Amino acid sequence: MSVPFRYADVPRFTRFSDVLDETRYVPVPDTWWIALCDVVMSTRAIEDGRYRSVNIAGAALITAVKNALPGADLPFVFGGDGATLLVPPEHRDTVEAVLAETVTWVREALGLDLRAALIPVAAVREGGRDLRVARYAASAHVDYAMFSGGGLAYADAAMKRGLHAIPAAPAGAKPDLTGLSCRFEAVPARDGLVLSLIVVPGEGADREAVLATLGAILAEVDAIPGMGRPLPESGPPMRRACRKPAAFTPR
Repeated sequence: MSVPFRYADVPRFTRFSDVLDETRYVPVPDTWWIALCDVVMSTRAIEDGRYRSVNIAGAALITAVKNALPGADLPFVFGGDGATLLVPPEHRDTVEAVLAETVTWVREALGLDLRAALIPVAAVREGGRDLRVARYAASAHVDYAMFSGGGLAYADAAMKRGLHAIPAAPAGAKPDLTGLSCRFEAVPARDGLVLSLIVVPGEGADREAVLATLGAILAEVDAIPGMGRPLPESGPPMRRACRKPAAFTPR
């Protein structure tokens, strides 16, 4: 009898460059689900100075799911204007309800349009992509889910085409957002520039060539202590007062 997949059992690695080591990644079962959301027209909202509201909308799903499923260890990614979580089959219905409530709350409290979807992992593989997960431990207390196989990109594109959409819950619905806040202040550059590099392989790109290029970039970063860590050792500056999510009103 096969052992059930549990994210908690996925081994952690501590060297960031190991994100390129595909042996670190574990296949996600077809029976699992991908829950995801993103803010429609987020770029325009950010240009209008509403980046905090966009961030809160994106992070709301993660907080809501964690509150609805206390103790559940689920891999997730925060994308700034949205979020993605992997969901085992036994929690599918709970997460669907949370998605619907989050869509309604974001519209009513923040004045933003949040689209959401719940996509079976099996559909990703039927579409010719894969979904594998690993865990990078940035410290003894914090680790991050890492994904490979193109499955999340496939799911995101499917959501934006309206597939597997989750409609909004009735007016007034609100998930449990206990603990949700946005207290980070801007982090000034120590050496004149903070650079975030996003690399997206083009269609038909040579996979080995892409991995080699990324490996070379990471080697350059590793060779200079602190170059890949723009935050101070104490962490980002924080506001003294915690603003409640309801305070993020439309502008």
